[in-house]
Amino acid sequence: MASISSSPAFRFIYNFLFYLLAVVALFFMANWLVRQMIYPAPSIPVGPPPPGLIEVEFQLSDKSTSYGWLHRNPKAASDTPVMLFFHGNGENLQTMALSGILDDFKGLGVHFLAMDYPGYGKNGGTSSEASLVEAADSAFLWIAENFFENPKIIFGWSLGAGVAFQSAAKYHHLLDGLIAVSPWSSLPDVAAAHYPRWLVKAALSEKYNSVEAAGKIQSPALVIHGEQDRIIPSAQGQRVSEALSNSTLVLLPGTGHNDVFSRQQTWQAIATFLGESKK
Repeated sequence: MASISSSPAFRFIYNFLFYLLAVVALFFMANWLVRQMIYPAPSIPVGPPPPGLIEVEFQLSDKSTSYGWLHRNPKAASDTPVMLFFHGNGENLQTMALSGILDDFKGLGVHFLAMDYPGYGKNGGTSSEASLVEAADSAFLWIAENFFENPKIIFGWSLGAGVAFQSAAKYHHLLDGLIAVSPWSSLPDVAAAHYPRWLVKAALSEKYNSVEAAGKIQSPALVIHGEQDRIIPSAQGQRVSEALSNSTLVLLPGTGHNDVFSRQQTWQAIATFLGESKK
C-alpha cells in the first residue's frame, strides 16, 4: 500500500504550500529591503541644537514626539521668509549640523525650522509616508501660527521633497513658495529606475506622488536637479516642474545627487527665490 506522503494529491498540496510560503517570504523580505532603502536613518545620535538654534517639538497622533531645530533671524522683519526644511533619507538633525548646511541656511537671512522624521534621531514613532507627512503638517501649522505675517516656504531635498509636496498641496492656501531639490515624480517611479517594476508593485505600498500633488500647488516654486543624478533621474524633476503651475527649473550640469548643495548655482537660485517671496 502506498503511503499518503507519496500520493499525487499529497505532493501537490506539499508543493503548493512550499511555493506559497516562498512567495510570502519573498514579499516580506522585499518589503523589508525597500523600507531599509527608503528610511535608512543614520546611527549618529542627535544632541542639543547648535548655538543660534532652539529645539521645538510636536506631538503626533500615535503619541510619539517629533523634534525640529528653529533659527530665528534676529535682524528679521515681518516680510522675512520662514523656511521649513525636510532633509534626505540618510540624514538627521545632527548630520545636518555636521555638514554645515544649517550654517548655510543662516546665511540666507531667513527664519528656518529643520525637521527630523519619525524614527530618526531622538524622534519616536515609525517611519512611513503617513507618519512623515503628519509630522510635516504639524510643523507647517506651527509655523503658520507662530510666523503669521511672514512668507512661508516649504523646502525639501530628495525624500524631503517627496514629503514637502504632500504638505504643500494640503496647505497651498497658506503657502508662499516651494523649493524642491532633487525631487522624484513618485516613489514607485524612482524605485522602478533601479529595480524590476514587478518587484516595486509587489513590495511598495507608499506613493509620495509629487506630480499629483504639484497640480494642487499654485504658489511660486523652484525645482533644482543635477543633470547627472543617478539616484533620482533629472527627468523626474523636470516632470514635477512641468506639473507645477508657476515653476522655475534649474538643471545643474555635471552634478549628481549628493553634490547638489556644493554648487554655488544652487545657493544663488535659492537666495533669489527667497528674495522674490518677500511680500
